[in-house]
This record gives sequence, structure tokens and C-alpha cells, in this order.
Amino acid sequence: MQRRVVLTGAAIGLMVMLAGCAAPTVIVSKPRLNVDHALPPGQWGLSLLRPSQYPNMEAAFMHKAGLLTAIDRSIAYMQSPSSRKFFPDGPITHRQELNTLYDFRTMLRTFRSPGEFQQAILQRYDVYTARGYDDRGSVWFTGYYTPILYGSLVRTGPYQYPVYKAPRDLVANPVTGQILGQRLPNGTIRPYPTRRQIVEGHLLQGRELVWFSNPLDAYVAEIQGSAKVILTNHQVLTIGYAGDNGRTYTGLGVALVKSGAIRRRKLSLPAIESYFHWHPKTVERLILKNHFMAFLKPYNPAHWPLGSLGVKVTPHRSLATDKTIEAPPYQSIFPRAAITFVSTQVPDLTGHQQPFTGFLLDQDTGGAIRAAGRADIYMGIGPEAENQAGYELSKGRLYYLFLKPGVTPLGGPGAAPTMPAPVNTAPVSGGAPATAGPSTTAPKSSGNAMQQMFPGAK
Repeated sequence: MQRRVVLTGAAIGLMVMLAGCAAPTVIVSKPRLNVDHALPPGQWGLSLLRPSQYPNMEAAFMHKAGLLTAIDRSIAYMQSPSSRKFFPDGPITHRQELNTLYDFRTMLRTFRSPGEFQQAILQRYDVYTARGYDDRGSVWFTGYYTPILYGSLVRTGPYQYPVYKAPRDLVANPVTGQILGQRLPNGTIRPYPTRRQIVEGHLLQGRELVWFSNPLDAYVAEIQGSAKVILTNHQVLTIGYAGDNGRTYTGLGVALVKSGAIRRRKLSLPAIESYFHWHPKTVERLILKNHFMAFLKPYNPAHWPLGSLGVKVTPHRSLATDKTIEAPPYQSIFPRAAITFVSTQVPDLTGHQQPFTGFLLDQDTGGAIRAAGRADIYMGIGPEAENQAGYELSKGRLYYLFLKPGVTPLGGPGAAPTMPAPVNTAPVSGGAPATAGPSTTAPKSSGNAMQQMFPGAK
């Protein structure tokens, strides 16, 4: 996910497994548009709407499962001192963002009528729309998830394919997490070696974290940026993003289509797995053509999986967007931790698209380019989440909500206890959002929170 990392997005026009999304996906068609259209450095990704242009949010108000948990996690991040550096003066201040989260949480708890809620939004909130890939608000939504895989802590039997710990000579910006390269013995920094150079040169021998029985499983764990690994002794290891080599990302699905192995319109996760079954060496060679490599590390299950804010992502309530930052002021294309309103389509467990409107929190990082037309919805952990993520590719609209400057929030530190750590989010069964539970305390977000990332969209 930076998440990260910040991963470079491939042409997501192809809805392909590991092609430009964080999840295995199924091709529907190739949109003839540049959904990864990048904004120039320093440009914000949002445009202010007039109240007459606000979307109707009444139906979303009625579906709150998991939402309070996600809001509490954003509040926990915003209460950390390190969050302030990402809110330079204007257009949205740190205080305004935090007040918005307090106020919105109070409205969800106290308002009973969807109409009353909509009127409060019209009167008390500024609503912005994402500029989109066409500068008219069109956004492509994809899905990502956390796989459950089998592995070994030692190289043995079929377990011959590792994912690696972060190299000791890897250098990243301590504030933004941007990968700077490899520090040489003389102190100079050069681009980090490519995947092929690392693998064929055995450059990270001794830095293996966990071994998998085939290269595709190892690749999925690495590119998704997090995984639950069932070990040979039946214990469970939770792993997540720890850095990357800073190289350009090339999707496996795109490579398979370009090589002629799979027809574009037939590309899907089962198609890739079937092709891998019959041609494992071909797939292994194509994986090596992706110069990008992510590094992983163990995570405490209580605080996993983490988004780029250093707090847990919530199934169906956390959103990953582009937040590329290179230097002060540390303003990203979309504001961290913010409340969003999404209007798009999401798949049910059979893959059929259903209209969806809902509130999500911008808690994760998607691509390495400054694209205002891409967003990824976190679907959860395991096979059902994988299935949903695999079918998610829909056009829609993305809005951000902020309490108007000068409006007193209905809630705040005096109205509710200071956040304690995020709740353990169990794998979601089915397409429904996770049920909200009592909040517990969030791990402090540190200055290197961007290095705790677990990738969303690629």
C-alpha cells in the first residue's frame, strides 16, 4: 500500500490482479481515460461546492456499522502531535479537521432523523468534491484486502520463496516516508537495486522474514502490504509494510496481458492462478520484471493492519488515497483522517455491483502519483474480502466534509473521553461493514508513521 509506501499505480484501466490495484481484480473493460492523471506538485485535490450541490447523505446516515470505530481512530491520529505537520495553514487547518471529527461523531450519536442530519450538513458544513481524473469529479474506486496465507519461518520443504525484512542500508525521509535510496559505505545515496538485482544477486540473504511455497503467494503478501500467515507450527504471524526499494511498480496482470498469456477480457484472479499452475516459471519471470519490491515486518495483531496514519484500518470504512509529499509544507493531495462521503457501486459476494453511498475515513495511502481520480476501499481480511476486492472497480464521486470555520463543534475533548487504542477488527463476514465496538487506545502516531504503511491501491 508507502502504506505506505507510496506505490506507483499502473494503468488501472485494466481491472487486473496486481495490475494497478491493491487487490486481485477482474477485468470488465478498459476505460479510455487517464484515471491516474497527476496534479502538479502543490495543487490540492478538492474543490468547494455550493450547498445546492451537496449530495443527499440521508441514506448513509442510517448505516453506521463500523463508522464510529473508524472516526475514533482518525481522532486518535489527529490527537498525536506529529499529525500537525501535515496540516499547513489552509485550506483546512488541523483544528478544523479535529473539530469536524468531534462534531460528526456527536451528530451520529445524537441525531435521530436523517432529514435533521442532512439539514445540519447544509447549514454547518463545507463540502468539497474530489477534482477527479477529468477535473469534473469522476473518481475510480478499487478495493484492497489482507490475504490469509501459509508459510514457514525457515526455508524448508516446499517453502522456498521469501519476503524480506527492510534492508539496513535503506534510506527514507523520516517525515514523509519517501524512499531516498541505498546508503553506501562512503555515505552517498544511490537508487536502491531493482527486484531482479536483489533476487538474482542474493543481496538480502539473511534478511528473509517468512518463506512461502510458491512465488505468487510471496508476491501477493508483498504487494498487498499486509498478510496473515499461518505457520507450519499452526501459529499465526501478522506482517505488514516496512519499506520498499523506491522503484517503479509494474503489475503482474498487465505483464501477463502484454505477453499474450491471458486475453485482456479474460483476465481475472482464477485466470492468473490457472496460468500459474501450468506455467509457474513464466509467472516467476514476469514477477522479476517488476522493479518494485516491498519489505515487510511482524506487527502486533492488536494494532494490525495499519494504514499510513499509524492506526488500524476498518473494513468498509477506511479509504486509501494519494498523499504524495516530498518537502515542506507537508500538504498532500487529500487531507489525512478526514470524513468522506462516497457514492459509487460495490460488489456483493457474487461479484454483482450494487449502488453504494456511505461515509468512510481517509486513513491510508494509495499511489505514488498525485492523482485526484483514484481511491481504494479497504474490504477486510481473508477470502470473502478478497472476493469483494477482486470485483471492485467502479466510477463514482468522492466528497470531503469539514465543519465551517467558526462553527462550534457539538462534541470535543470535553464531551467525550480522549481516545484509547483502536479496536481489534475481526475479518468481516459478507459485504456488510464491520460492527462498531467499544474504542480502546490507539498506538501513538510518530514522526515516522509513514514508514508504518500498509499499501492500499497500487
